[in-house]
Amino acid sequence: MKNEKLPWPERYRPEFLKEIVGNIVSVKGLRNWIESWVRGTPSVKAVLLIGPPGVGKTASIGALSRDYDLELVEFNSSDKRNKGVIENHVWKAATQQTLDGRLRIILLDEVDGLSGTSDRGGVNAILKIIDETGHPIVMTANDPHSPRLRSLVKKCKVFTFTHIESKHMLDVLRKIVATQGLELSDEKMEEIIGQSGGDLRAAISDLETVLVGEHSPEEILSSRDIRRDVEEVLRRLFMTTDPGAARQVISELDVDHRELLLWLEENVQLHLLTPKELELGLEFLSLADLSLGRIMRGQNWKLLAYIYDFLSAGIATSRTETPYRNVQYSRPTWPLLMWQGKRKRDKQKDLLAALSAVAGVSRDRAIGTYGNAISEIVRRSPGLRKTFSSWLGVKGSFLD
Repeated sequence: MKNEKLPWPERYRPEFLKEIVGNIVSVKGLRNWIESWVRGTPSVKAVLLIGPPGVGKTASIGALSRDYDLELVEFNSSDKRNKGVIENHVWKAATQQTLDGRLRIILLDEVDGLSGTSDRGGVNAILKIIDETGHPIVMTANDPHSPRLRSLVKKCKVFTFTHIESKHMLDVLRKIVATQGLELSDEKMEEIIGQSGGDLRAAISDLETVLVGEHSPEEILSSRDIRRDVEEVLRRLFMTTDPGAARQVISELDVDHRELLLWLEENVQLHLLTPKELELGLEFLSLADLSLGRIMRGQNWKLLAYIYDFLSAGIATSRTETPYRNVQYSRPTWPLLMWQGKRKRDKQKDLLAALSAVAGVSRDRAIGTYGNAISEIVRRSPGLRKTFSSWLGVKGSFLD
């Protein structure tokens, strides 16, 4: 059995394809496509799984990787997936052989979310990699009408996943209840299923709340919001000091634990006001970050349970003196600051390279002898920016 500290949606995630419920036709088609890769390289090298959250898209891929002993490499929506990242990391994963010669499944999660500056050029880079890949590429998407899917659909097999039927969900909930050695009537489980909107992951999360939480089924089911946003979850997390309730709150969050860590780092000081509370809260965030680093280095995913504990029970129990306050939360600024710093360094490198090439001197001497002088001239006479940028072959903004 999986680590008992994990939230139930993670603990009872299907391990093998026979445990997947619902969407029989799509799952069978997906399995046939993987088998075509086992026999050789098929004509269609990528598939696109389209459907709402919690219906088994990602779970099916994980189960397939275990059934056929394939390596699974995942790039999810919390990762930057712009042209550079995809051409570097995803291309390497798709074109290089595994150490033991196995096939590798490349999973690109929620490709309909590719947008904005951080993901610029991502779709075109994916299309290029599909042509060159030596491994199966699987993509998932929630929105079938997303314009970002139009070009991808042309190069993929498309499998549609729909909401799981109530009878299949009831079978799963019954099995979980029996495994836990607990009791719950079919009537209550059907209420849970009715509130889930066909999202099995949400139903399992609610089942955990009803069976181990402090609230009655009626309280939980009447207030259920399947897609609670991050701010709502943060409010509920900081309202409680009970470890069990805190774990339940986090298990219902439809956000990667890495993104949650950034949100907490940005806002924890709004609720932990005394030095002792803040020190303890930051210690738990540090432990979560340390555990995440160890997972990334050693792929030791058993540590994920501890990350959940640090970010839920750890943070909730850190508030021992300050009463709960209703506050306005801020989006994480750390990724933005990192991007701005990198962008500034890249500009400086390009400017130094241009100055060094024109003057025939080292970069260190170029910035000291010419760079500072040019920047000052441009500051005093902005009209000369275009002249200098044309002469050096760099963008005008590099001279600011």
